[in-house]
Amino acid sequence: MKSITLSLFASLLLLQACSHPIEIIGEGDVLSASGDRSCLLEEHAAGADNCSNNLVVHDYRETYYAVPRPDWTFHRWVNQCSGATGNECSFDISANAVRQFWGQAAPPLTAIFRPTVNTGLNALLIGHSFFDPIAEELPGHALLAGFSDHTQSRFYSGAASGTPQALWENASKRTAIQAVLDSGQVQLFGMTYHPDYPGIEGYRNWVNYALEKNPDTRFFIALPWLTTPANFDAATYAELWHQYHPAITHAFIDTLRAENPGVDFYCIPYGQSALELRNLYSAGNLPEVDTLVSSSGDAIYRDSFGHADDILLALAELVWLRAIYGVDLSSYNYDPGYTTDLKAIAQSIMDAHDVNYNAP
Repeated sequence: MKSITLSLFASLLLLQACSHPIEIIGEGDVLSASGDRSCLLEEHAAGADNCSNNLVVHDYRETYYAVPRPDWTFHRWVNQCSGATGNECSFDISANAVRQFWGQAAPPLTAIFRPTVNTGLNALLIGHSFFDPIAEELPGHALLAGFSDHTQSRFYSGAASGTPQALWENASKRTAIQAVLDSGQVQLFGMTYHPDYPGIEGYRNWVNYALEKNPDTRFFIALPWLTTPANFDAATYAELWHQYHPAITHAFIDTLRAENPGVDFYCIPYGQSALELRNLYSAGNLPEVDTLVSSSGDAIYRDSFGHADDILLALAELVWLRAIYGVDLSSYNYDPGYTTDLKAIAQSIMDAHDVNYNAP
């Protein structure tokens, strides 16, 4: 009888109240100014009612404070106060307004905490043949650079079929990629570009799905070099890429940031790697390369379509490492195996990139 009575009481209370759940991602506490609505990390993990329900009956006037645990830092709020610059989130809602939502649950107030020291990210990388070979080598570079917790999943599909929109529209590939996102453990989601799918819809679909599974997912868009390089002289090749890069990736990022305040979006200008090598080759200053295109391993491109040969892959990998993990390549203990200082070139590419579109 006692349990039935308590259940009935709880049901009646819900009919006369609304709830505002509190969620915690990472390690920290959400403290309330009143002291009545605090949600500690251990309580959240245990599914305590003060976190999972946080019932509101009368006036809802409260200020919450996100307080990180040692070796963690507060990053941002989700759902409410997403544009806040500090760790406070306040509500001032009258009882009359609260009564309009009797029995309903508001979207949870979510506090995101991140480790003070980044030891590596769990990445999901989807793309085509101008993207996937660089993604394949990222774990080795991350480990060597000291990011021992880096893990990743890769999904490849050739040419335009490797774009976000095409992968979203491919039922079997979408299901496989979503299965990785469903774990809620993906921290970094990287995508590429192909002109056959010039719109933002594919990126938006993946961003929305990923954030639903982990609100602290970071995103990057990586624009490759142009195809059919022999059709352009070095100057035109460079000019076109520098025109396309901000027009495409920066525009996408601006839109996605506006739609998802506080979420990390950035781009990786690794396509510039081909331009820098082309310029050196045209000036006779790239001793490792005998010809522009060859399948023998001593060219910039291994075929006329523009797939990367070894030296281009090596340079692009370094750009990725610098862009994702902020590694100072001048002190990175790695020898790419070329006379040309690829680490210095990669560093200069990222140093010249618009900082507003770099990783935070």
